[in-house]
Amino acid sequence: MKNKTLLLMLFTGLLSLASTYTFAQTTQSGQESKTEQQKAKAKADKERLDDASDLRKDTKADARVAKANAKEAKRIDKEAAYAAKHAKRAAQMEAKAQRNRAEADKQAKKAAQATEKSGKN
Repeated sequence: MKNKTLLLMLFTGLLSLASTYTFAQTTQSGQESKTEQQKAKAKADKERLDDASDLRKDTKADARVAKANAKEAKRIDKEAAYAAKHAKRAAQMEAKAQRNRAEADKQAKKAAQATEKSGKN
């Protein structure tokens, strides 16, 4: 009897010791997994922030390029308008010069006819 009781007590002690060790291991693993999850989450957050920062930098660079292109396009448009204005003015002056030449030719013809008439008389 004494051996049975002693054996039972020993078996119960080993069982409780094993279950305590397993419980402690499970709790520690749970804490480790939570810590690993927190680290993974922190790493993912940092990557997301880095990606957002890179995107913001790229967007700013694209905006600068677009602004420079718009400025160049505006300058070219102004130059084209200026050239069109001068071409219109030159065309008007050429038309006026042609009218003046035609009028001068007409006047010269009249003067020649008047001279011819006065020479006949």
